[in-house]
Amino acid sequence: MASYLNTNEIRLSLRQLVKQYIEECETCQELPEEFISLIKHNFLAKYVYYNKSKQQIEIGIDESESPDTYPEIKVYKFPINKAAKWLDKSFKDQQSDLEFYGKLLNRNDSLNSSEVVLMSR
Repeated sequence: MASYLNTNEIRLSLRQLVKQYIEECETCQELPEEFISLIKHNFLAKYVYYNKSKQQIEIGIDESESPDTYPEIKVYKFPINKAAKWLDKSFKDQQSDLEFYGKLLNRNDSLNSSEVVLMSR
């Protein structure tokens, strides 16, 4: 059975999924692979790391102005307890982004469907 979701429903489903990822991270002391994929996608990050001792997520973003230069990686740090808020602000609503989110939601066990189908806005 398929789930038909519009942009707002995808956003709400992602919020729930991010909460699950944060709980899993706090319990297991590591980031779930799908959570890393989401962060890399939303921030175009080169790497994502969970600093256990400081309980924060570190994201490395290439801020080089030219692809010909050596990468200039700037590190952003976010407390794990505020991850839902800053990730929500990074939500993108282009067709390709929504398809990525749909695939991410498809891998989640909490949706009892075999496929998430994007509906028009």
